[in-house]
Amino acid sequence: MWHKDRECEQALIRLNDALCIWERDTGRESTLILIPESLDEPIIMSQSGKPLPENFSMTSEEILAIALKKRFGKEE
Repeated sequence: MWHKDRECEQALIRLNDALCIWERDTGRESTLILIPESLDEPIIMSQSGKPLPENFSMTSEEILAIALKKRFGKEE
């Protein structure tokens, strides 16, 4: 479970599903990080619409740094 609120939980699942489909179709990628301010809620991280496990070895700070490096390291 990602979120304490059922409606928010379902919305996060739909968002990840939509991102996964769109990114598979377009070849694009993204990183989604939701950081609740309350310590009793988990940090939620997804890459290309696929949730990362809670026990993922990298911290949210490391994931963010990699995502920003990917974004700004690309020439557009």
